[in-house]
Amino acid sequence: MKILIVRAFPDKLDLESYNVQEIGLAKALVERGNQCDIVLYNGRESSKKEKYTFQKDGKEYAFWIYRMKGIALFKNGFMPSVKQILDPYDVIQVHEYDQIMSWMLYTGKKKPVIIYHGPYYHSYTRGYNLKCKIFDGLFLHRKKYQDVWAVTKSRMAESFLQGKGFKKTVSVGVGINPDNFPPYKLQKSERPQILYVGKIEDRRNVYFLVEVYRRLRDKVKGLQLVLIGNGEEKYKTAFLSFIKNELESGDIIYQEKMPQKELPKVYGSAEVFVFTSNYEIFGMVLLEAMYFGVPVVSSMNGGASMLIEDGENGYVLEKFEAEEWEKKIESILIDKKRRELMGQKGKMKVLKSFTWSSLAEKFEGVYRKAIDDFERNGDGA
Repeated sequence: MKILIVRAFPDKLDLESYNVQEIGLAKALVERGNQCDIVLYNGRESSKKEKYTFQKDGKEYAFWIYRMKGIALFKNGFMPSVKQILDPYDVIQVHEYDQIMSWMLYTGKKKPVIIYHGPYYHSYTRGYNLKCKIFDGLFLHRKKYQDVWAVTKSRMAESFLQGKGFKKTVSVGVGINPDNFPPYKLQKSERPQILYVGKIEDRRNVYFLVEVYRRLRDKVKGLQLVLIGNGEEKYKTAFLSFIKNELESGDIIYQEKMPQKELPKVYGSAEVFVFTSNYEIFGMVLLEAMYFGVPVVSSMNGGASMLIEDGENGYVLEKFEAEEWEKKIESILIDKKRRELMGQKGKMKVLKSFTWSSLAEKFEGVYRKAIDDFERNGDGA
């Protein structure tokens, strides 16, 4: 198949420093014998086409990245020249049902189009909820869309789209690319460690995380909390002041940034990965932790709903009750055999079902259904 992935989000991406999901999927699709190119937003700079090459198992592969000139408006990226390159492709993949550029393509009836969608309704995301309400009123119901195929990053996102009238949905998740990580040797630290990787912000509930750690510290000798992540300066400064004593004593270790090549060492040192986020579309750090065999204790979110089998390869908690989080984390910390078994099960699940290579086949299946529907009906309706 010839596939074009259109990322309409109005952000200019540095492929060297940003883990772009579209790149991971495109590589997996190309390895399977497809042609798969990507459209990325390029702001007001001139459009350009660049060749992306990579090697796998001694073979060299390549695809094209179109960086297209566009404008940004209310977190929507508009790239009018996209329509000029659609003809050679069998199917188009757009991202998020509520991006206006995506809507123009999936209701345009010029080509088979599928949506890859991640967000879902949550009381915490008031801004996104309002945006969707406005989008639905202005755009969604103006053209027929119910029979457009949609692939979602979680079952929560799938239910969200079904509630808006999308009839053809399938939840597949997000993938990880093991090739991104160099060979590594897991080595535990001298002190038991709880690990958190992510932004230092209100959405990630980092103050609650510290509260849980302080409760555990009195029970588990030598326990450290390792925090890796940046954040808005004012919030981050206040938070670091809040944990000042633990930083000075070495009970909490904080690092603002971590090169990707160093991540295996960080994950490998941890006994448990704790994720207290109020809301998460998926959470690549959950995938990474499980890939490195680290048991996860997480809030309920998009990624947790797909990855974690409660009590088997980690725990999912619906509420932010410190005592309950303390109990679950402690049960992992004090039982080495249970901890290792949970980690092994988590790693096996990721390798079996959540690499881009394993997900690419599922995407291909949806592409074929979209193409068949389009050919049968003449306009994809």
